[in-house]
Amino acid sequence: MPPQNPVLILGAGVNGACTARELILNGVPVWIVDKFDIAYGATAKSSRLIHGGLRYLEYGDTALVHESLDERARLLKLAPQFVKAVKLYIPIRQRFGGLLSAGLKFTRLTRTGLGAAAAKALGGERGLETVRMGLRMYDFLSRGGGLPSHSVVRVGEAGPKVDSNKYRWLAAYYDAQMLWPERFTLAVLEDARREAEQKGLEFKVLTHHHARLVDGTVEIRPTDASNDSPAGLTIKPSTIVNATGAWGDHTLRDLPAPTKRLFGGTKGSHIFTHQPALVRALNSEAVYAEADDGRLVFILPFEDSVLIGTTDERFDSTPDQAVSSEEEVAYLVEMVNEVFPDVKLMVADVDAHYSGVRPLPYQAEGTTGSIPRGHWIESTATDGIPIDTLIGGKLTTCRALGEETANRILTRLFVARSVSTQERPVPGSDGLSQDTALNDQFWQSVAAATGFEIETVMACGKLVGSRVREVLGGLTESAERELVAGTRFPRGFVRHIIETEWVEELGDLVERRLMLTDHRALPEVTLRELASFFPDADTEASVRDVGQRLRKYYGVTVERELAAAVS
Repeated sequence: MPPQNPVLILGAGVNGACTARELILNGVPVWIVDKFDIAYGATAKSSRLIHGGLRYLEYGDTALVHESLDERARLLKLAPQFVKAVKLYIPIRQRFGGLLSAGLKFTRLTRTGLGAAAAKALGGERGLETVRMGLRMYDFLSRGGGLPSHSVVRVGEAGPKVDSNKYRWLAAYYDAQMLWPERFTLAVLEDARREAEQKGLEFKVLTHHHARLVDGTVEIRPTDASNDSPAGLTIKPSTIVNATGAWGDHTLRDLPAPTKRLFGGTKGSHIFTHQPALVRALNSEAVYAEADDGRLVFILPFEDSVLIGTTDERFDSTPDQAVSSEEEVAYLVEMVNEVFPDVKLMVADVDAHYSGVRPLPYQAEGTTGSIPRGHWIESTATDGIPIDTLIGGKLTTCRALGEETANRILTRLFVARSVSTQERPVPGSDGLSQDTALNDQFWQSVAAATGFEIETVMACGKLVGSRVREVLGGLTESAERELVAGTRFPRGFVRHIIETEWVEELGDLVERRLMLTDHRALPEVTLRELASFFPDADTEASVRDVGQRLRKYYGVTVERELAAAVS
């Protein structure tokens, strides 16, 4: 018999979702509560890379790199609808340099103030031989991962068109991208829900709610209700998992379950641009470059645009206050122009931006780059209820962290693990792979079977993977097959998303279900039609509030004129 009391997971990001799936698969009921929405925080605000952590290798975190490379291989195989291999190039100016500084970092001496100062003094840019040394180790740790080994070419022979007056070589290696972590998180939750239904387990996902612990019972209320109002729901959990990421200390304080400071998050901002010259220069490949000031920048292909990041600044406010500053945007534009001076990127070319806070462990000294990027579980207890707080973690290792957390809880509950996710496909992966030609055949077959244009099939498919055949195939009424104005999404598809993906309000749908935040503008008619799916809400207020949020947090404007489809 499964435990009668559910595990309460606070936080519906990717780590909370993966933990929930692990527990449900092994017969443990779960409630998930999030103050905001699914994948609201760092899950949606990362560089969207599935990577082994070449930078972490430099800091001597070989265990983290090995784990990350194993998880990268799993995700490429088990979630091909979301994860694709990408070739990255490191531009290099000189043959030698940076070896002494790299040695200090590898031995972790830079995690002290003195060590960081010494590394800076001895530093200098990484030369070809230093980079080769790191990439050889990266290849060794990733052997069997299914991706090619590194290579080196002269600038101009192959790869992106970086500044040939500045750089002499390009060192190439492979990692992977997950363009839509929000959609991956929803697929993981869908897997948990299916299993819960089959096993007859309780599984709840409550977004826009907050939880408070009172005399051994957790009271759960909507976020717009005060603590003095009657509790909407109550639960006596067997365990509480604090998976709220950079909100972790705030969560413990508000429960209340006071403890020492655990988190010291850093803010990372990113920008999108569709500037044609940069798109051409990048040529669907990626660049990982060291700027003149020693900081690192990713310049990544993102569908028909380019994603550029990231900054790394200490941030002490609540994570929902993180916004890309004008200085950060200008800095990222400058970094691009250092690598690609001929494209002459300008701030005016930036179409959208976003910013999030990494849930890193608190570390008073050292540079932000030297803060450990692994994951840890801090176990405490309040009112006799165990509380496991997840610290750190990154997109690549979300499954592993969920597995580790679940193992700790299963042991505590005297439940034997019966199911592993190490070889478990993510819903929507059937029929898809890393073979682009085979995937194109799949999309074409769906288009033929459902009667929708290939552009519509692929727009929906990027969100739900191979499940698109089932969803679009079920849309038989003409009104449900009509496209929402300004998008490639049929109305029936949008309705399916709302009814099955825990959508509570218009902002959830726009930002984290349909993924409409990476273009410069969103037609007002699109917002209004999407708002019509929420008949109980005030349309004018919803459109206004979402428009203001898009402008502030993404730099996206709402335009009155209907332009090309944004999906």
